[in-house]
Formats: sequence, structure tokens, C-alpha cells
Amino acid sequence: MKKKLLATLLLGTLAASTAYAEDPSSTTDTSGAYDVYDAGEVVVTANRTKARISDIPANVTLITQQEIERGNYKSVSDALKGANVNVVQKGFAAYPILNGDSRVLVMVDGKKVNWDHLMVSGDDNAVNVDQVAIGDVSRIEIVRGPNSSLYGERAVSGVINIITKRPKKGKITGTANLQFGTWGENRQGINVSGGDEKNALRVGIANERRHDYDYKNAYGEKRTFQNSDIRHRDYDVAFDHIMGDDRLRLDFSRHESRDGFGILLKDPRTGTPYYTSRYDTAETMYGVTYMFGSEKDGEGTFLRFYRNESTADSPFDTATAPSPYTHKLTRNTFEGQKLWTLNDDNTLIAGFLWSRDAMHEENIGSLDVSATTKALFFEDDWQLGKGYSVKFGSRLEHHEDFGSNVASHVSLNKKFGKNTHAYLSWGQAVNNPTLKMRYANSLYMVGNPDLEQEKSQTITLGTDTQISPKWSVSASLYKSKVKNALNWAWNGRTRYYNTDREDRRGLELTTRYQFDNRWGLRAAYSYASVDSTDANRGYLSTNTRPNGYNLGLSYTEGKWEADMDLNYVTGRSTERFTDSRYLTLDLGINYHITKNFKLYLKGLNLTDESYESIGYTTLGAYAMPSRHFILGGTYSF
Repeated sequence: MKKKLLATLLLGTLAASTAYAEDPSSTTDTSGAYDVYDAGEVVVTANRTKARISDIPANVTLITQQEIERGNYKSVSDALKGANVNVVQKGFAAYPILNGDSRVLVMVDGKKVNWDHLMVSGDDNAVNVDQVAIGDVSRIEIVRGPNSSLYGERAVSGVINIITKRPKKGKITGTANLQFGTWGENRQGINVSGGDEKNALRVGIANERRHDYDYKNAYGEKRTFQNSDIRHRDYDVAFDHIMGDDRLRLDFSRHESRDGFGILLKDPRTGTPYYTSRYDTAETMYGVTYMFGSEKDGEGTFLRFYRNESTADSPFDTATAPSPYTHKLTRNTFEGQKLWTLNDDNTLIAGFLWSRDAMHEENIGSLDVSATTKALFFEDDWQLGKGYSVKFGSRLEHHEDFGSNVASHVSLNKKFGKNTHAYLSWGQAVNNPTLKMRYANSLYMVGNPDLEQEKSQTITLGTDTQISPKWSVSASLYKSKVKNALNWAWNGRTRYYNTDREDRRGLELTTRYQFDNRWGLRAAYSYASVDSTDANRGYLSTNTRPNGYNLGLSYTEGKWEADMDLNYVTGRSTERFTDSRYLTLDLGINYHITKNFKLYLKGLNLTDESYESIGYTTLGAYAMPSRHFILGGTYSF
């Protein structure tokens, strides 16, 4: 019954899109209110080159710099939550879930930051999206659905591309931010940019501290999550040099952390953490990109080399079993692509990748392993006329351990106007077992060299519809099947294995309405169903938002801005969560003292809800912060 209802909702939205094939001039509200949805926005992630959202046969979300500044988010994960993206928070780290799945490829300026390693406790696919300071971010592009044909393994349920600010020509400009909050939280950040017609430089530095946070347990008692404090420092440098129509781009970023390694609670009733040690890590990236004809044709043709490094000294110390742990991870990647405009109706992108991952780990036993990946890919885009277009892409990827695989996709897009389109797509994806899953040999984990690759197929049907100049609707319906899904079991030591099958289906539905120049409304619903042949039923822990309801209200008047977000989640398994539902309320207020100086106050979890971000056999182990506040100011110069 629920599946029929969801399909009816989506088909109704598609019908509305065909009924309202708007004239492009009708999408702007002449009263002065901004567009509630602009499918004409340009993004790069979905096609590996610039394209309007209305030309992309996928569920695409764009978080703009204006939205980031208005929301006063303290991290990338908070910005994702503000865009109704499901995010799991585990102490020092946060990772996204798209289409009910954590197999998400995360990139920074198109460069992969996922590691072939276990990075976040309890989830082998997770990558910490908060390794980039929010003050360095220009926009965030989110593409749901398989993207292995374009980006290779890991892009099973979607891609998130965090795009940093580029250096600006002209005199020195920038922003400075200062923020204070509950539990001794304080953040400082500065971002400065300047240059001439040929050379431009941007430098960003951020610092963040916070003591252990409080939470409310299932008994309604306030407790302190011991060893949950954070200490972060971020550096980001970008340099652009123009050479005729070409551009040379240099990038450097580094995220340093010395956080409490509490992660999860051993006893949620008292606040006692499972681990008592510190999480001392550094994530570093260097990149050089040469873009051919970028000043004339955009950034579709380039050559790039980048290197990722991760170091950690983070012992898994418990009260009874101290265990030293260090790692050094490296990745060297060389890639390139070429864009051809074959004619007015046909464009082609093709490219290559060579990448080598290596890791050294000490964890009561040493691990030294490495693997090389090579790939060739292409993406062909045909405009068929009358608003129809077809995309077909394929990627041949060879992994040193698993040999060669091909992942392909095909999609059909139909435009009904500037801001209305509907699409149908089918795509394949691949996810490799990590090096650690296959070769670990430590006190806590033993490898399984017989692990096979996860392989999936996904069908997506969706639309973005401009019902009227003030009202828009976005919807997508997906169904995916994963073969050889990976899971782990504990029998004295962790060991990974393949299960037969994992099935997912769901719906994303969002509507926006702009009442007038002052008031705006956003409402969203997401449904995610996960089923598996795995007898351990671990999927009950990872399906963190079976039914998600979001209501957002915004207000603008003169120097004042206010935003409210209400989130309600139901349907969670009471085998792994303390409650099947929770309700949170966030409220933020901005006051612009001058054009360049803004003060803001934000309250989070104002309902003081007791809930956890992910399920576990110890109920309430991943308890989320209770009610808290932040006060800050931003100055632009």
C-alpha cells in the first residue's frame, strides 16, 4: 500500500510538470521575491562539466554560498542537514547518507577524499565531510544515484562535491568570523583573497574548540558525553594563474584534529564512553590542475595531479584494554578529461585515471598494503529535439586486486520549460572492499582476502517542476539492488563477509513556496526502505531515517533574517534505537548591523530531544547533543 501511495505522489508531480510547461519569462516573480527553485542553476558534478540542473537526468541539490552564509553553519555537515540531507554524526566525524545508503563518494573540488580504509567507527563506507572548513566553501553539489560510470567505485548512492572558494582578482577582500557557544565552543576563521589579471591567491585559516557535550538519555536524564571534546584547525590555500585562454590552478588544504575519541557510549545511563583515548589526526591534500581553454569554454578539459595524505595516532584505549594505533595513508592520482562539442546537439566527454593507494598501520600488528586503479571513461550527450535528451556513459576500471569492471548508465530527460523537467535513468555501480577489510591482522580485526566487490543497479524516476512563479516541487523515486553486500561480524575479532543481496527503495519529495518578499516555506518528505538477506540484520542500524519530515520557514525584513527548521523522523527499529521517532527544532536569527557586519544567534535541538544518529546493539550509544546555542558575528571587507 505504501509503495503504491509513493508512486502515485511522484506520478502526480510528473503530470503537473507536463501540464505546466511554463514560458521562461514566467519563472521570475515581478513582485521582487526570489525564485523558489531555479533549475537553471549551473552545476559541474553531474556531468563533469557545466550543465543546468534542468538538463541533468538526476536528483540534484545545490547548496549555494548565499544559503551557507544565511544559515551560519559551523560545518559542512550542518549545511547538508540544512538542505535536508541525512547526516550521521559520530563524535568527531560526520558522514552523509543518500538514497538510504552511506556508499557515497565525497570530493573536494572534484578530488576524491574517501579512503580505502575504515575511517569512522561502525561504518566502512563513511568519510568525514567536516575535514573542510565551512568558511572555505563556495557551494556544495549533491547528486543522488549511481555515478560509478563517471567517477568510479564508491559512487554507489551518490556524489557530494564540496567546491571551495576561488581566488578573486582585484584588491584584497575577505571575511572574518567569530563564534561562541554552549559547552565552551569557540570558532575563529578568516578568508582572504586578492590578485591581478594574471595571478590570484586565496588563504583560509580556521580554528575550533569545544568541551564535552551534554545529551539526554532515554530516561530523560541529562548527562555529559565524556571524552567528546573537539579541537580542529584548518588551512586552505588556492592559487590561480591565467595563461592566455588556459588556467593553472594550485591547491593545498590541511585539517588537523585532536579530538576526544569517545565516539560511542559504553553506558548511556551515565555518560561513560567506550574509548578513553584521543583522536589525533591530520588530513592533507595537494593538487595541481591545468585547464585548457577554461577562460573561453569552461573547465571541461583538464589534466590534474593530486596527493592525499592521512596520518593518525589514536590508540583504541578502553578502561581495561589499551591498544596503540597509528596509520599513514597516501594516495597519488593522475587524471584528465577532454570535452568535445561535436555539433549543436551532441557533446562528448572522455577521460582517464591512474591512482595508487597505500597504507601502513600499527595496531598490535603491522599492515603494509597498496593497490593501483586505472580507468577510462566516456559520457555522450544527445539533444533529440522537442526538449528530449539522452545520455549514455560507461567506465572501464581495473583494480589491482579485482581485475577489470565496466559500469554504465543510460538516461532520458524531457524539458518542459526553463525550470521544469522529468527524467528516467538506469545506472550500475561498484564498491570495492577496502584494503583493511581484506588484509587486516590485528588484535581487533582479521582480514578476509576472499571478499568480492559490491555491485549494484539503480533505477530512478524524477522531476523538478515549477508549478507557478512562487511554487515549485521536486521529486524522485528510486529502487536499487546490491549484490555481494559487505557486512561484518564480531567473533573475538571483526571479520568482513559478503551477503547475498541488499535492496533499497525510496522517495525524495520537496516543495517550496514563496508567499511574498518576506516569507518563504519549504516542506520535504523522504522515505527509505532497506532490506537484506544478511542474518545479522545490521541494516536496521544504518536505516537512520525510514520516514523523514522537514518543515522550513524563512523570514526577511530589512536588516533581519530568521530561519526555522523542524525535523521529524519515524519508523526506526526499536531493536537498535531507543525510540522509533524523534522531533528536533532549530531556529536562527541574523541582524545586519551594516552592509558588511552581521550578528547571529542560533538555537539547535530546541525541543531538547533524546535521540541518536545511528543505531547500535547498545541502545543510545551514539547519543546526540541536547539543546544548545551559538552566538557569532561575520565581517566582510
